Amino acid sequence: FDYENEVYSKSLWVAEGVTSYYGGLALKRAGLRSTDSLLRDLGQQIRMLQSQPGRLVQPLESSSYDAWIKLYRPDENSPNTSISYYTKGALAGWLLDAKIRKLTNAQKSLDDVMRLAYARYSGRRGYTPEEFRQTAAEVANSDLSAWFEKVLDTTAELDYSEALDYLGLRFKADTPRPGGGPRVNTGLTLRTDNGRLIVSQVRRGTPGYDSGINVNDEILAINDYRVRAEQWASRLESYKPGNTVSVLVARRDQLMRLDLKLEPDRAPGWQLELRSDATPDQKASLKAWLREP
Repeated sequence: FDYENEVYSKSLWVAEGVTSYYGGLALKRAGLRSTDSLLRDLGQQIRMLQSQPGRLVQPLESSSYDAWIKLYRPDENSPNTSISYYTKGALAGWLLDAKIRKLTNAQKSLDDVMRLAYARYSGRRGYTPEEFRQTAAEVANSDLSAWFEKVLDTTAELDYSEALDYLGLRFKADTPRPGGGPRVNTGLTLRTDNGRLIVSQVRRGTPGYDSGINVNDEILAINDYRVRAEQWASRLESYKPGNTVSVLVARRDQLMRLDLKLEPDRAPGWQLELRSDATPDQKASLKAWLREP
């Protein structure tokens, strides 16, 4: 290992992402957290990934390899072009764990992969990406090349269905907002700067992106009504999905009016819960995963 220079590695999704996966799971297995808490955190990781437009641009291994030039040097466009190998790596670890358990009829798991990898590669040399894939395939006694290629080398969406079905889990149905109408989505992230309302991020594929609003624009008014920094959310409550509003912004001291068409915030919450109709096999798989008696 060369600690004097930048080291470009495709395996940080293992060294950091799988570590993140085990961090939460180990606490549950040790009896230091509840199942609901574990599932809540896992759902939050899914939501973080699925709300990141960059997941459709940057593959997981590329996120690892580009860490020195992208992850630790983020800019306002980073959510649109990149992902974190911590987040997607943790989810890949979970999906791989469930897959191995299913393929081996619960006789093997990602635990066995990590033990075998540690026995083989914990010395001075470390491991290559190919060696980790081969170790996992050996433990699963199956060809995992297509799975690894899709999850690590492409920007295809992760398929959660196999893990959910195996463990008897599901995504919660989205519940209506209490006492309110449908929430609107703009795709804008804002910050306050000395009382001014400034755009700090614009997510690709959202109304804000399509309207032409840019990072560092100062939002001044909606439909000719002044909007102060603390009023943005409450002003949006006055409109419904489908409405088009005129947003007055200041861009490098030039005033501009931009049409912003509001869309309903239909993004799923990605919250996980236990299936009430889980089969005995699914309940057994869940208990084995959590190491419950």
